[in-house]
Amino acid sequence: MSKEFALPDLGEGIAEAQIIRVLVSAGETIVEDQYLMEVETDKAAVEIPSPYSGKVQQVHVKDGQTVNVGDVVVTFEDGGAAAPAASGKAAKAAKPSASTPAPAPVTSHTAASSTSASNGAPRRTTAAAAPAVRKLAREKGIDLDSITGSGAGGRITKSDVESAVAGGGASDAASASGAMSRAAVAPVGIPAGESGSDNWGKTCRVPVSQIRKTIAKQMSRSAFTAVHVTHCDDVDITDLELMRRELNEATGNDPKLTLMAFVIRAVCLGLKKHPIFNASLDEDLGTVIYKEYVNIGIAVDTERGLVVPVMRNADQLTLRGIAQELRLLADRIRDNKFAIEDLRGGTFTITNVGALGGTVSTPIINYPEVAILGLGRSRKVPVIQDGELSEALQLPFNLSFDHRVTDGANAARFAGDIISYLNTPARFMLD
Repeated sequence: MSKEFALPDLGEGIAEAQIIRVLVSAGETIVEDQYLMEVETDKAAVEIPSPYSGKVQQVHVKDGQTVNVGDVVVTFEDGGAAAPAASGKAAKAAKPSASTPAPAPVTSHTAASSTSASNGAPRRTTAAAAPAVRKLAREKGIDLDSITGSGAGGRITKSDVESAVAGGGASDAASASGAMSRAAVAPVGIPAGESGSDNWGKTCRVPVSQIRKTIAKQMSRSAFTAVHVTHCDDVDITDLELMRRELNEATGNDPKLTLMAFVIRAVCLGLKKHPIFNASLDEDLGTVIYKEYVNIGIAVDTERGLVVPVMRNADQLTLRGIAQELRLLADRIRDNKFAIEDLRGGTFTITNVGALGGTVSTPIINYPEVAILGLGRSRKVPVIQDGELSEALQLPFNLSFDHRVTDGANAARFAGDIISYLNTPARFMLD
């Protein structure tokens, strides 16, 4: 009797997933714990391991298809040996054998890819790497097992693969500790899809990814619920940048203090004085919910879409502590090693379009928060001080807030306090 394998429970509240890539085909003989497919949920890319060893009778899904938890995705021929004590949870679906290293839980983002051994039999690499990294390795013909990872816990990063392609081996781990702002994502062409045409020429119909669906739903809810107003200003960070460089030189960049670290600290201090911007609105009950904790979300542009990891209790961290936490967040996001819970619970969000060259933006509030700060590209501009012409390093500052909750005057005061900290960095030592 054949055995059916259904899409397992992928975590609380997740009802469906989109198939990114099917890794097996009908007639293929696979081993227990070998990955069957790579799927994408609202925010997480995960891989589904097989609970059986045996021959695949039928694959019921295809790339780009959206399936519900509980839908049958693969049927195995009779004789497949089930993994002992397997549970319905995807995180526990794979049980390690004595000869095979334990696979990473699929609810995390540490996963290994399927490759082919020299005899043609499928084998699962033991290397820890994100799906995007494994894809790059496949495209470049690099065996991940031959690379020593420079990421957290020996995880292989894109830089490691690129260094291997260039013949340089593993990348310098120190270079992987860059600032947390918006990840540099290379532009891509038209993805694979269904070819077609309209009245004017050829077209390509591509399924919307789960992440993009979530972003669209969240942004639409925010845009058509909150009453957006954006307060724009410029911040003179000439002295701050000088102090930042001196501190990094004195500490040997351990940890490296980035502009974002100072901005987060300034925002935390500002929120303490203006708690209305660290709140949410309950329209049904007609109440404002003030949050007595400060969790700062950092909007990051990734290959899979926008993600907003949350720095919890950021107001309780020192400037040095913020810099260290930013480094950890950067590692997790870059290596795609984050869980859905890492993206929840934010009270205020910061986004940095300046990393991509923008100056002025009108960021959309991350609902149900009531405000978001957008940073532009800092640049040197001519200014007149005491009647003399000089230059200053200015940072564009764009604060969007929900006008249902507070007014422009309060937003200006809140922005003014943040700007004051960044203008006069010595204030960080006083508050």
